[in-house]
Amino acid sequence: MRALWLLVVLFGMFFLITCTSKPASVTPEQPESQPTEPIPPTQEPIHPTALPQPTASPSQALEPSAPDIQTQYRIWMEEARTAHPYTESVEHMWNVMICESSGNPEVVAGSYYGLFQYSSDTWGGEWNPYRDQPILDAHAQIFATAKAWQDGHQTWWGCY
Repeated sequence: MRALWLLVVLFGMFFLITCTSKPASVTPEQPESQPTEPIPPTQEPIHPTALPQPTASPSQALEPSAPDIQTQYRIWMEEARTAHPYTESVEHMWNVMICESSGNPEVVAGSYYGLFQYSSDTWGGEWNPYRDQPILDAHAQIFATAKAWQDGHQTWWGCY
C-alpha cells in the first residue's frame, strides 16, 4: 500500500513538473498563449435531458498550464457532483483520478482510456449518459464517473 502511494505521489510530481515547465520552443519573440478562464460552476441542477456538453475536445483545446487544468477539473467535479450526487467528496474523486491517470486525459493503458481509465465496453454501457462523447474527453469522463458513483459503482476503480 505504501508503495502504491509513493508511486501515485511520484506520478503526480512528474505530471506537475512536466506540465508546468516551459517548452523549449518558446522564445522572447513568441509570447506564450494566455491561459483560459475557468468556467464558473452552475448554480442550478442539470436536467437529465440537458446533459452538460464539453467545451472542447482534448484535441481542440489549447494546452493549459497545470494549475489551470487542475482548476478546471475541480470545477467540473463540483458540477458533476451537483448533477449526479454521490456520497464521496470531490477530493476523493480527485485522488482516484490522480491514481488512475495522473490527471492525463489522453492516457491509454492497455484497454483502458482517459482520466478514470474506462474500458470501451464499460464506457459504452447503457448506464452512461455520456457514452456518445469520446472516451478520452475529460469533461465526459468526470461526469460519467459521478454518474457511476451515484449508481453505486465505486468498486469499478482499483484506486478507490
